[in-house]
Order: sequence, then C-alpha cells, then structure tokens
Amino acid sequence: MREKDICKIKIDSVAFGGAGIGRVNNIVVFVPFSAPGDELEVEILHLKKKFARGKISRIIRQSPVRVKPPCDYYEKCGGCCYQHLDYDCQLKLKKKQVEDAFWKIGKIEDAHVLDTIASPEIYHYRGKAQFHAGALGDGWEIGFQDVSGGQLVDIDTCRIMHESINKKMSALRDHDRSKWTKRAKRTLNIWSDHDSGQIGDQESIVRTVKGKDFLVPRDGFFQANLFLTGRLVDEVNRLVASEKVNTLIDAYCGSGLFSVFMSPYVKQITGIEINEKSVKYARMNAEKAGIKNAVFLNGDVDKILQERFVMSGEKADMVVLDPPRAGCAKPVLDSIVNIQPRSIIYISCNPATQARDVQYLKNFGYNLKSLLPVDMFPQTEHIEVVGHLEWK
Repeated sequence: MREKDICKIKIDSVAFGGAGIGRVNNIVVFVPFSAPGDELEVEILHLKKKFARGKISRIIRQSPVRVKPPCDYYEKCGGCCYQHLDYDCQLKLKKKQVEDAFWKIGKIEDAHVLDTIASPEIYHYRGKAQFHAGALGDGWEIGFQDVSGGQLVDIDTCRIMHESINKKMSALRDHDRSKWTKRAKRTLNIWSDHDSGQIGDQESIVRTVKGKDFLVPRDGFFQANLFLTGRLVDEVNRLVASEKVNTLIDAYCGSGLFSVFMSPYVKQITGIEINEKSVKYARMNAEKAGIKNAVFLNGDVDKILQERFVMSGEKADMVVLDPPRAGCAKPVLDSIVNIQPRSIIYISCNPATQARDVQYLKNFGYNLKSLLPVDMFPQTEHIEVVGHLEWK
C-alpha cells in the first residue's frame, strides 16, 4: 500500500475523534465521515509505519446506520463529525469510546460504563457559539475552521446552534463592517437568547437551569447544551444524595451551577474557581437562590486546596471536580489524595484526560465505581462523562 492508492475497505468501528477504522493488509486505516459497516473505496492520503489515513472515494455499500446529513457545510466545516450517523449509533459509539479511553489510557479494563444519556434535542441545542470572522473584500466572512483547521468556512446557519444564535449571526452580516475590516481575523462569542426574559448586562448573561437563573460572565464558561444541563445536574445530585456529606469541595466551580443545586444535600460547600468574574457571580447566584451553606474562593485550585485544607489538616467528605479539557494538574490530584475524601465526583468533557487522572487516583486507593456518559454535544465527537470514585 502506498499513498494515493485506492483500496477497498470495510469499516469496523469509529475512533475517538470521529474517524472510522478499517484494515488493509493488517494496517489500520482511519477514514473520516465513514460509518461502521460501510464498504468503501478509499484513497490513501498519509501512510505511516503502523497506520494510514484516507478519504472516501466511493461508497460501495453503505452502512444501515448511515443517514443524510442536514447541514450544507458538513465534511467541510470542522465542527461536526457524526451527522452522517443515526443518533442511536452515536450514543453507542460514545459509550464504547469512553470504555476504550479508560482501558487504553487509564489501564482500567473493567470500567463500569453506563448507557449514554441522550440529548432531548440533537440539533439547535447549543447556547453559545464561538465564531471566527475574517475580512473578505469590503465585507467579512463568519464561520468555523474547516476540517483541516487551516481555513475559514463561511456559513449562513449552523445546525447545532440555537436558532437565536443564527439570527444574531445573520444580523452581524448586515451590520456596518467598516470597523471590522481593519483587522484580518476576529473571534465572536455569541450567546443564545433565553426564555427567562433576562439578558444580564454588558458583562454577564443569564442562563436558566431547573427554574433557577444563573448570572455568567459573557467571556466565561457554562454548560453548552440548553436542553440537557438540568439532567446533568440531576445525575450529580443523585450521587451526592446517596451519601452522608458534611463538607464538600466544588473545584472548578465556575458560576456556582453545581454548588447551588448540591447545597440541600450537604452541610457546607467550598467552591473554588480561578476566574474572578465567575466567583463574583457564583456568590450572587447563591445569594439569589437563598443558599447559606456555600462559600466561594477565588484562586488557583491547587493553591487553595493546599492552603485551606492540606496545610491545615482540614478534611472533606467529598470532592467534585469539573476541570477544563486538559484535566487536573498533578498537584491538584496530590492535594486531593492528601485531603482523602471518601468519594470523588469527576465531571469531564474529555475522557482521555479523565482516564489519565482516574488512573492516578486509583494508584492511591480510589476505586472507580461508575462512568456515566451524557451526550451534551450531539453530532460531534465530544462527550461529557460523570465519574464516581470511592475510597477503598
């Protein structure tokens, strides 16, 4: 097999990241936008010692799970990779990918992975978009990076964004562009409108979850799926309520989403967040919700864990982690080991770094009880996972 060869291949599975996997002469070939069960002719684009990458030249026999993508930009825009798969297949694939991550990265062969929780809406579910804008003649183009990551795909509407975001993007196109074209590139953060009727101010937006309004920094983080965040909260609360918890640490607490909802089940919550604006709003959100058993500290998670808990010898019954995609830094995990909570709830949008961190904690006496995939990101390769660990 050489580059530019056309090979026949059958796709057996789909890797984390979205590419289908087949084999030619015992060499693994990764094929984007293919489906399990597809029989294909594939052009080999890149050939390495142990694997190759190819693209579909012709579908000989299509998989029964293959569907027609509704998006005009699919396979050009790099935002989605699963629109060609029926939704039930996506859910099963994501469960399998979580299992694989914990086996290959976390070295945990018997991880108890539950069935993936489906999103009530699989299109127009995202409440925030980060568009790229570039000068184009007298106007500008707005969209996302292409599948290669090197070019901008100019789009009129995005199928996974809430319709109010698409309307705002359309309005931007009609806006006076003279001040924009002076800059070659720009990133635009656009939030969806919200049914609470409240829009916050110039620095904040309002998100409503389970009937409670949350102020969030406009440049900050909040769960993206408008229709599944409440269920994610319920699943975390279910784990918290299953134990007797006096003291709980909510690390990477953001604007206090989980803290506000966990507060009825514990005596005292300490939320930790490095973003100063998010901490400000976490305090406001807790006060508005009548929460009196939560304090929110601004600073680096590792530093606060060290100073507030490890150095003082103070313990906590439970730690809730919701770190960025990069996962937890080793000093954070070391601090948790020193605090020695009875249980840990680890919420992650990246099973690879989650598996790495869970393996580290496992080496210090924590057993992985369960993993619950929650499909916060339909049509994409991303998956939220709620992990539950207990001290042995």
